Formats: sequence, structure tokens, C-alpha cells
Amino acid sequence: MMRFAGAISALIVALALTGCNTMGRQPKLQDATINPAALKPGDSAIITVKVVDKYKIVQRVVATVAEDQRMKFKLRDDGTAPDEKAGDGVWSYAVKVPFMAPPGSFTLEMTAYNAKGEAISVRTSGKETGPLSATCTWVIEYPPDGSVPAPDAAEAAPPAPPAQEPVQ
Repeated sequence: MMRFAGAISALIVALALTGCNTMGRQPKLQDATINPAALKPGDSAIITVKVVDKYKIVQRVVATVAEDQRMKFKLRDDGTAPDEKAGDGVWSYAVKVPFMAPPGSFTLEMTAYNAKGEAISVRTSGKETGPLSATCTWVIEYPPDGSVPAPDAAEAAPPAPPAQEPVQ
């Protein structure tokens, strides 16, 4: 009987020390960046984040501009440029700064989602939980003379319709 109680006690201690440590098992987002971090209207940048996910819970990563929640970018880990290698855990997206973007500092919030499309909850600190996310910042600057580069032909506004002759 003592041997059985000792085995149960050892099992409980082992579970308490290893099995309940969900912090080591939950996925993580690391090294969130936008490169380059200083941009001008018309510039291109690459958004990346490293996903550490032993159990393949993360199925989607979305970056949202904190200052304008309508600006969302779905990052990829499928080997399609700018992503270098499919399934390597580095999620990427290429973005071009709009010519009408205002100058200033901005925050990019990257959030991970599961197969059901739900934001993945993780333990953040203590007993608190929150979405699996990471942030990075960048700056949009105008040239010192205040000029903004002209958009290329692909982004130029469509030509105005021809003027119509007055009806008599």
C-alpha cells in the first residue's frame, strides 16, 4: 500500500512540474519586423514574424495597423514571395506604402488564428490570458523638402473622361 501511495505521489509531483506547464507548450510569435522601418510614400517593405508552434495550432497570421484597423495584411508561410520557404515558421507579406499615407509613427499588431478562424488565446502573465500577438513599429517620413514622389503608372489616377460638347 505504501508503495502504491509513493508511486501516486511521484506521479502527482511529476505532473505538477512538467504536465501543467502550459507556458512551454503554447505557441509564440517572435521577431516581428517591418523592413525597412523608415519608409516614404511609394516605398515597399516586408513584414515578417517567426511563429514557434510545436503543435501546429497557428493556421493564419494577420497584421493590422493599430492606428487604422481597416488596414489588414494576411501573412503567408507557403513559400510564395516574399516568403522564402514554405512551412519554416517565418510568415511574411510585402506591402507598398500608399502615396496618400500620412507621415508619423505607426504600430503593426500581428495576431495568430486557429483553423476555426478564432484568435488563439495564450497565457500572457500570471493568470491573465490574451490573444497570441506581437507588435512592431515603423515610421512614414516625407523627404526634407516635403515633396512626395509621383506615383508610378500602375498607381496613377485614371485619366479624366473627355469633356462632352454642350447639347444645343
